[in-house]
Amino acid sequence: MKSFIEKYLKDSTIPAKKALYKANSVIFSEMDAGNGMYLIESGQVNILKKIPYINKEVTLATLGPNENFGELSLLLGRSRAAEVVALTDCTVWFMDEKTFKEAISKSPEFSLMIMQGLANKLSRMNEKHKEMLSHLKDFTERLEDFSSLLHSFAP
Repeated sequence: MKSFIEKYLKDSTIPAKKALYKANSVIFSEMDAGNGMYLIESGQVNILKKIPYINKEVTLATLGPNENFGELSLLLGRSRAAEVVALTDCTVWFMDEKTFKEAISKSPEFSLMIMQGLANKLSRMNEKHKEMLSHLKDFTERLEDFSSLLHSFAP
């Protein structure tokens, strides 16, 4: 079965723009305008979130061929919530809002792909949330142990 890219983008049925990114290139940064979405033809990208108060960067996801990113900003009309960096050399297709709407109207499989992508992202976020709660529980227990130790030295 042909992929959405082969079926609609390569033959220009839907007028998306093809772009090539070298490994370590920033595709977009956090707070950039959410002017479109991307569909990966080849290569991999990392979705990164900067956490300024601890001066760290967290990898939210690594995406590969036939996966998409940037649709949340487009759908919500908001700026980008994270940075996307090419992990490897990659080829992506960019769809602005008009092209995105055209893809939805021409291809039910595109709509399903977007919904599946959003469901996968929600599932990954739930897993990260569970992991963070587990770390918070461990931290709280250690803090309680430390507090008990300090009280044992108090007169």
